[in-house]
Amino acid sequence: MAEIKPILSPVEKAAQDAMKQTARKVLKRSNELAPRDDGDLIKSGKVVVDDLSVTIRYTAPHAVFQHEHLDWVHADGGGAKFLETASDEIDIAAEVAKVVREALG
Repeated sequence: MAEIKPILSPVEKAAQDAMKQTARKVLKRSNELAPRDDGDLIKSGKVVVDDLSVTIRYTAPHAVFQHEHLDWVHADGGGAKFLETASDEIDIAAEVAKVVREALG
């Protein structure tokens, strides 16, 4: 059976697009800060938009350990709290609010 998708108003569509675009910026920045080692962690980064919510996550099994261990040192650079730091630097809510204000005229 086909998935039923909600019909979004122009404002909701603008908000959804802004969430996706800004979340991709957060993921890009997070990847810059993440440990590089074998690259599997960075490759596992995902942005998922569901209706009017967005999730940024890493699916690699070791992602949570890399993120939380402040004392781990990586020869190829990067460090802990990469996603948290990126999300602190880029305010998704502010970007979405700006786009919604523009869509409302």
